[in-house]
Amino acid sequence: MNDSQRAWELAMVLIANGRIPFDPANPSGSVKILSKHLQALEEALREQATDVATHERLGKNSSRRPSLVCAD
Repeated sequence: MNDSQRAWELAMVLIANGRIPFDPANPSGSVKILSKHLQALEEALREQATDVATHERLGKNSSRRPSLVCAD
């Protein structure tokens, strides 16, 4: 599932829980609000994926024992 699909599913859950306002009487305004939330969710998911990938890459590198350097 890509970030857009995940963001959409999260937004639907947040709407159902009342965390994102949605007024059927004002579809235009509700769609604008939903669009902003979807953009923020997609960005957060992308950042999270980048952070996880970076952490995994660093974790693989940090599994090696550090070399000891002696300064005389």
